[in-house]
Amino acid sequence: MEKFVTIDTDKGILRGMLHLPDTPGTAKVPGVVMYHGFSGNRMEPGFMFVRFSRLLAEVGIASVRFDFLGSGESDGSFTEMTFSNEAEQASLILDYFKALDEIDSGKVVVLGLSMGGALAGYIAGRRSSDLAGLVLWAPAGEMRLLIDKKEEMIENGEITGNIMDVDGLLLGEDFISDIRSVTIMETSANYSGNVLIIHGTGDPVVPYIVSEGYRKIFKDRGELVLIDGADHTFQSIPWIEELFEKSLIFIQNRVTI
Repeated sequence: MEKFVTIDTDKGILRGMLHLPDTPGTAKVPGVVMYHGFSGNRMEPGFMFVRFSRLLAEVGIASVRFDFLGSGESDGSFTEMTFSNEAEQASLILDYFKALDEIDSGKVVVLGLSMGGALAGYIAGRRSSDLAGLVLWAPAGEMRLLIDKKEEMIENGEITGNIMDVDGLLLGEDFISDIRSVTIMETSANYSGNVLIIHGTGDPVVPYIVSEGYRKIFKDRGELVLIDGADHTFQSIPWIEELFEKSLIFIQNRVTI
């Protein structure tokens, strides 16, 4: 079953999609909370979030995926988006999902793509005991370093453009100041559970060396899978099939214990 769902927050309405497997009786099921990336939405390129949610449902695992405020169909403006605000929303979404009657709250995994991966790691580091596992797809790392580097390159004339222009969306000043105050990977390191990290070696947006950094902070609890040649959102049939296969095996192993 696929059901349109909403969460009321003090800053606006979050809109999303809940996927529940067709299971007999009243048994609770495990689930996955999915966080989209920077300037993304709850479907993501190639409908990858939709496709993975449906794959999970086929094997008896529920999932939920929301647009963050200022993205997709949720309320708000992209200009007002900050990492800290999305972290608050990510935590609310996790609470909402775990409280559903159909969900086994002790068997919930969080998954994120790109900045959604950074959010997933950040939330996991703050709420380690609430999770059965963590999956990071091409996760962003310490984003303040990327902002600083791009500003420096623009200032030196190495590249041209406006750092506040994100594919036609206006980034707010609050995002810049907020991201410089957040320690993403340091907080993520507090997560004590098992982690799967998947990254493409051909990613032009977030270099796969970032995921190597994540694997190091998680030590022997982290598994890194590099997909040869894959871009940032795994937009090729062999790449997406490997991404889904590896992720599904990891999730099933974490929620069937």
